[in-house]
Amino acid sequence: MTNVPTPEERRAIEAKVSPQRRAEIEGLVKSLGPVIGDFVLKATAPLKERIKELESRPTLRYLGIWDASRTYQPGSFVTHAGSIWHTDAENTGVRPGESGFWRLAVKRGK
Repeated sequence: MTNVPTPEERRAIEAKVSPQRRAEIEGLVKSLGPVIGDFVLKATAPLKERIKELESRPTLRYLGIWDASRTYQPGSFVTHAGSIWHTDAENTGVRPGESGFWRLAVKRGK
């Protein structure tokens, strides 16, 4: 844990700083602010892009028993005829196992 001065201690410290020294410190802070800001932006830009890429990927969602009237988005999993199926393409009314839209993920047991 760091020692943070109380407001009274801070005022006492600031009272000991000359106006010239205060102006130098303020100038230093003003000149460093943009440099630090640019550094932080450059350092975080790749992370922001990575987050954007990850969030744009289809999510895997189990949506229960297949329903011909429902539109399924990429990443959807459904149960049909006792097996679990997955799709990477948007589709509506396409029965799992009857086209290339669905792939068998888990085959039903005997």
